[in-house]
Amino acid sequence: MSVNVTGAIAAGVIGTLVMSLALAGTPRMGMPEVDLVGLLGTLLDPRGNRGQGWMLHLLIGIVFAFIYAAIWAVGIGVPDVTIGLLFGIVHWLIAGLLFGLFAGFHAGIRAGTVKDPGRYLLKLDGNMGFFAGLMSHIIFGLTVALVYSFFVMLAR
Repeated sequence: MSVNVTGAIAAGVIGTLVMSLALAGTPRMGMPEVDLVGLLGTLLDPRGNRGQGWMLHLLIGIVFAFIYAAIWAVGIGVPDVTIGLLFGIVHWLIAGLLFGLFAGFHAGIRAGTVKDPGRYLLKLDGNMGFFAGLMSHIIFGLTVALVYSFFVMLAR
């Protein structure tokens, strides 16, 4: 089976948008605000550029959707709710580690214009930061699996 390119792009964009919507609501759920767009927008320029942040966020979402689709294409699991949930958890375990590396090269963090979220977002609000990141990545994984499976179904 090959990767459905249109499905992977659509799943990445929709998954990223749904994830961003969920993150926008985290303060109302007692979790810290997680502004991934702002964090990515200050990656190269400490003054920030939200447009650049959105572009990077969407690009990263598309790349991860292609990774998910490639794994499904080689026969590891299928794009369904259970595997989407599992992929979201594994995705968070990898992405959370990468947040810990930001302080070394992130322009906004180095300039002090953005707070260092720390590994697994633990510097945002301890366990609640971790949970916000986990929840959002599970939502991404579920959304990517459902959207991608829809496109695979349409292609048959």
